[in-house]
Amino acid sequence: MEKNVEYWNELATKVKTNEEAFAEVYEYFFPRIYKLIMSKTMDTEMTDEIVSKTFLKMYSNLDVYDPKKAAFSTWLYTIAENELKMFLRTKSRLAKRETAMPEDFDTVAPALDEPEQQTLTTEREEQIHAALNKLPERDRQIIIMSYWLE
Repeated sequence: MEKNVEYWNELATKVKTNEEAFAEVYEYFFPRIYKLIMSKTMDTEMTDEIVSKTFLKMYSNLDVYDPKKAAFSTWLYTIAENELKMFLRTKSRLAKRETAMPEDFDTVAPALDEPEQQTLTTEREEQIHAALNKLPERDRQIIIMSYWLE
C-alpha cells in the first residue's frame, strides 16, 4: 500500500526522536532524491555529496518544518534542489578562480647567458605556465607548493 502525504508528514515529526522513523524516511526518499540529483549532475561523487548534505540539512531543520505550509516530500525535494544549486554555485566559483602567479615568480632560474638562451628560458617558462593552468586547481597548488616552495 502506497503511503500518503499525511503519513509522511506525521512520520517527519518523529524522525528526530525515533530511529525507525528516520530509517523509513531515509529508505523511502533516498533513492528518489538520488535519482533526481543524478539526473541533473550525471556525476556520482557530486550526487553522493549533495544527497548527504540534503539529509543532514533535513535532519537538522526538522524543527522548522511546517506541514501546514508544504508536504514533507515537497520540503525535502526543495532542500535537495537548494543543495544542488549551492553546490554548483560553489563549484562554479572555484573553477573561475585560477591561481594567479605573481609577475616576479620565476619557474626557472634566470639565465644570465646570451640572448638566445634567455629567449629559450622565457619560452620554457611560458610552456610551464600554460601546462600548470591546464591542471585542476588542487593539482596546480600541489605542484607549485611542492616544487617551487619546497
